[in-house]
Amino acid sequence: MFGMLQQFISSIILTSFLSVLFFLSLWHNFVTVHFQSKPDPRDIRSSRTNINPRKKPSPNKIRRYSRESTSSSSPLDLENDDENNIEYDHTITSLRANLPMDYFKPNNGAPKNLNHDHDANEQTRIYDNPFKGDTLSLEDHKLVPDLKYYYRQYNIEVEEFRITTDDGFVLDLWHFIPLGGSSKDQTGKYPLLLLHGLLQSAGAFASSGRSSLAYYLYEQGFDIWLGNNRCGLDPDWDMQKLNNDKKKKWDWDIHEMCQYDLKCLVETVLEKTIHFEKLTLVAHSQGTTQSLLGLVNGEKLYGSTFKLIDKIDNFVALAPAIYPGPLLQEKGFVRFMGMGIDSPWIFGTKSFIPLMMFMRNIGVGTKIFSFFSYIMFNYMFDWNDVLWDKQLRDRNFLFSPVSISVKLMQWWLSSDVNKTSFKYGSNKMFPHDKTWFPIRQETSTTGQTEQDLHLNPPRDSAKHFPQIMLFIPKQDRLVDGERLINHFVNHEDNSVYKIWYIDEYSHLDVLWAHDVIERIGKPIINNIRYPNNPLNDSGTIITATA
Repeated sequence: MFGMLQQFISSIILTSFLSVLFFLSLWHNFVTVHFQSKPDPRDIRSSRTNINPRKKPSPNKIRRYSRESTSSSSPLDLENDDENNIEYDHTITSLRANLPMDYFKPNNGAPKNLNHDHDANEQTRIYDNPFKGDTLSLEDHKLVPDLKYYYRQYNIEVEEFRITTDDGFVLDLWHFIPLGGSSKDQTGKYPLLLLHGLLQSAGAFASSGRSSLAYYLYEQGFDIWLGNNRCGLDPDWDMQKLNNDKKKKWDWDIHEMCQYDLKCLVETVLEKTIHFEKLTLVAHSQGTTQSLLGLVNGEKLYGSTFKLIDKIDNFVALAPAIYPGPLLQEKGFVRFMGMGIDSPWIFGTKSFIPLMMFMRNIGVGTKIFSFFSYIMFNYMFDWNDVLWDKQLRDRNFLFSPVSISVKLMQWWLSSDVNKTSFKYGSNKMFPHDKTWFPIRQETSTTGQTEQDLHLNPPRDSAKHFPQIMLFIPKQDRLVDGERLINHFVNHEDNSVYKIWYIDEYSHLDVLWAHDVIERIGKPIINNIRYPNNPLNDSGTIITATA
């Protein structure tokens, strides 16, 4: 009876909360669209943390250069710090992204409000890429919340698996195979497992079709697996493993997702790919938290039969969520959730805002649902579609939100300083001033002691750790990417990692920006570490083509 009263009061409060959030989002969108004077309405501040490497790069170790872009005629503006393994991407396209094509035609004259480092002709050519135009014109604009519908148009079948974790949660695992073929057609191709962020499904990697990272990596010859965490779009449990205890259905947070979900996904992919002992893990946002938690703290989380760090060749982190950013304190609604998330009278004790999933179930596949989803994300987090392909924006919201537990949101947002949460306890899980991936020769050279190391014991060389690739958006204020950069450049051997710091990207641009293939996909291909022994039937090594 007491629990039912809590649930009733929580429903009233959350319905009111969502209603207010909805109307504020509508108003914010109206003002932004009709009264915003700036051509780029984004918050262009970073996280407030300055990048400050102890090893100051010498001038001859910093190179400013450009690289041709196939997504536009404007080259990428890049600066490389070889000493600290950071590539700074200074390219700016956002001032052009939302303006009409006619604005850039020569008879209109040179745009006055654009970056003066580019001339008018160069601004005009940004839209002259026939490949990009043809790609978008071929996309189906229907809104169908099923990846299979779109990928059959690309001659790709999405093979579905339902797999169960050791603690009784049923996960969705999706696999790209040729249309009309089978998993055997992917034999010998190197596996990539893609892991999604908070309130998303793995569909986020693939929703923009031919412009998506999932499609691009598949076309480059990789074996693509899309992994979904527990509950997700279609919650299911093995109640026998849960000992028929219904309370356990929502009694989990990031630790269980790391300890059980990620282990189950990795083991299943490796079991089905046969020829490979390791895979490459590509993660976004929460997926990076989950993954690095396993890589950095695996000595505590996993038993002797499984170590995540020994199953991964490469770890690619997109908008890594390791340290909290200032947005958690700046946004009123985020602060409200933080203050109320621990109260069962406000958010309950089971699934997080079940009304949200109810609205998805009745509205997904309609333009109005995708639009409302976009404006609420935009209002709460300052993320917008300035860099996205507008024709595909509504498709990107077909595969979210998903069901998660209140306990998971408590881990992310709790204001209780006594709890180990993302907001207040990230340094306990990811100690900033300790080495996570120690190299034996480096520790002996620098005189590091056991107190300087975290949990992983030293290994002989960087080759014995996964190669880590970090893509950090400067305009991502939800997380503090600069603090993570400082950790790696000051406490990890530079042979372990490579960092891309992208000036104009924010949290979701690493998935959905119009040039994500050029600025994320190709660097992954060009820097990935391939295994030595995957063979096809003819005995030749199969690798992706750059």
